[in-house]
Amino acid sequence: MSVRIEAFAKVNLGLSVLSRRADGFHDIDTLFQSIDLADSLLIERSDAGMRLSASGPAVPMDERNLIWRAADAVRQETGCPAVSVDITKRIPVAAGLGGGSADAAGTLLGLRTLFELSLTDDDLNRLALGIGSDVPFMLRGGTARGRGRGEDLERWPDLRGFALVLVTPPVPVSAAEAYASVRIGLTARAHFTKLNCSAIQEGDVRALVAALRNDLEPGVVSCCPGVAAARAALRRAGALGVQMSGSGPTVFGLAESREDAEALAGAVRMAGDPGWAIHVAEPIDSGCRVEGAKERRS
Repeated sequence: MSVRIEAFAKVNLGLSVLSRRADGFHDIDTLFQSIDLADSLLIERSDAGMRLSASGPAVPMDERNLIWRAADAVRQETGCPAVSVDITKRIPVAAGLGGGSADAAGTLLGLRTLFELSLTDDDLNRLALGIGSDVPFMLRGGTARGRGRGEDLERWPDLRGFALVLVTPPVPVSAAEAYASVRIGLTARAHFTKLNCSAIQEGDVRALVAALRNDLEPGVVSCCPGVAAARAALRRAGALGVQMSGSGPTVFGLAESREDAEALAGAVRMAGDPGWAIHVAEPIDSGCRVEGAKERRS
């Protein structure tokens, strides 16, 4: 028995850090957007216990992987069998694109589908939040405002009318490091959510550009010069707007069409650092998706 899941990445089209919480997390106000860059997970029942394998960028193959944690959470909740998960990794690792969270969300959905578990969407959301703050969004995807730790989600109209070029310098950045360097209260508050909502409703990509903001970016730039270099390369190539996604180091540039984004990516490849990972992506209106129905193998 097996099921194949597509687990989509996200970008943050704005991120304000509001305060540090008593539990050690931060209250944020962010705008999540799913994009069509995805990892693929092939999940199968395993009689030999939990197993992970992967192609693409290096990821841990043990309990450090959020896939492992997600599968363990479902097994503890339902008593379902162990699984093996084969990961085709396309989303850069520790890059601010939510790759680990997407894979965890895909695992939750995949186990429910594979074993026909009686877990509701609310059950999956509860398990997702126990794994990571971004995981609940990765289950539903689309366009959403996230508050609290990012788990308090408000669905917004589906976003269209632009494409992105993602540039990831080859230096992983942990979310903990990024949040540790943020200077809360020392930057002016931007009403990016209000501006972005208006831009999304009107389909105005230039208004969206004007609202871009990420409070984590200055701290990451100070310790990761590649972020500043990627920003500069995208601006020189003609991106409408440039911003770091999440805790970085991925920087994205906005373009009005896929064709414009492909040209922008080509210019950055020609002039930029050969170690950069560069992807062209578009917004999508869904989170993790079941691509292959379960099947029995003879």
